[in-house]
Amino acid sequence: MLQTVPALSKTEIIDLQNKYIMPSVKASYDIVLVKGRGTKLWDSEGKEYLDCMGGVAVMNVGHCHPHVIEAVRKQIERLTHVSTTFYTEPMVRLAKKLSEMVPINGATKSFFCNTGTEANEHALTLARKYTGRGEAVGIQGGFYGRGGFTMGVTGIGSWRAGLGPFMSGTLHAPSFHCYRCPMGYKNGPPECEYACAHYLEKMLKTEVSGAPAAFIAEPIQGVAGAIPAPSEYFKIIREILDENKILFIVDEVQTGFGRTGSMFGIDHYGVKADIVSLAKALGGGFPIGAIAAKSEIADSFQGPDFSTFGGNPVSCAAALAAIEVLEKEGLVDNARKVGEKVFERVSEIAATNSHVDDVQGRGLLISWEIVEDKASRKPAQPEVAMKVLKGCAERGVLLFRAGQYLNRIRFSPPLSVTPEEADHCIDVVQETIDFEVGK
Repeated sequence: MLQTVPALSKTEIIDLQNKYIMPSVKASYDIVLVKGRGTKLWDSEGKEYLDCMGGVAVMNVGHCHPHVIEAVRKQIERLTHVSTTFYTEPMVRLAKKLSEMVPINGATKSFFCNTGTEANEHALTLARKYTGRGEAVGIQGGFYGRGGFTMGVTGIGSWRAGLGPFMSGTLHAPSFHCYRCPMGYKNGPPECEYACAHYLEKMLKTEVSGAPAAFIAEPIQGVAGAIPAPSEYFKIIREILDENKILFIVDEVQTGFGRTGSMFGIDHYGVKADIVSLAKALGGGFPIGAIAAKSEIADSFQGPDFSTFGGNPVSCAAALAAIEVLEKEGLVDNARKVGEKVFERVSEIAATNSHVDDVQGRGLLISWEIVEDKASRKPAQPEVAMKVLKGCAERGVLLFRAGQYLNRIRFSPPLSVTPEEADHCIDVVQETIDFEVGK
């Protein structure tokens, strides 16, 4: 008879992590979470928190949504795993559903994996196979994963420190973060005439061996701190890519499935992708990654290729259920409406607090900088932002830190968050910043 393992205490769990988990995986808070429902989380001591991290933009439908749990329960009772050596119904149903949704013109085919890193690695591999070219262009501030090629195109130094050299042929276009413009402009468009986008033309003449296979971009840069591209940026980029027969990979790992107030982040820009990478919110809390590509691009790679857990029937069942929740419960529209209110409220704080600046984002992916002073735009030290986050956690609200300087506070709750919950979060943020940083 199997014996029940007794629950560990908070101290025992933390001690075991310090002893047996690699130190690169470090918790930000001394909190052991044991339960989640909707927008709420509870720790091992019974304290309740409003989750405004959303599992890092994963829990779009909320924690332990009953419809997702029921779909998973039914699938677990039938089949948990066989690999893609065999046909399974959940995988093909999900591929069909994605083909009806993704921001690509024409028919698509999908490849399933487990994470955003794997999705972007495969997207870049597919682009190289289709074009016969080896190079790829990312963007400064972009984060694309922890693999070999994806770390190469990632444009955040702190995530690459001490890990190079990376694969050759990975280049970086200038950041589109207007507040910290790498091109030297103070106010962004129209003053700059989208110099960061047009710089890609210069790169193609000076930094690549012919034309690269692909240009990969997040519509809103997540790890950089919820930084959206300016309104015309991707239209300019798409024209340059088309002129040079370069594929456009849109990384929707963080912005997909309603997070930005539209089903996909690129929807806000009026352009389509050739390949879309997906993960995080796709699985409703279960691990799954995917790419969808134009059929002619997908068909250029006949293999061999394989992902042991890619297309796992349980994860695919969870993904199908999560998409149903998004559509039937109006969560995408709620993300837009509540997000607009949050953006307005944080902007009001920034107008009166000398340490809060550069409010950015769309929908329920919003962030703002903590600065030493607005005149110099000098970023506050990372530990200052961490003090704000810990102060908010003590007050029962969980938020996330991001940005090139780790000085941005990021708001990305489940898309079911209510206006009242969002107001409570911003009240706590204002109180904590005033106390920990000053006015």
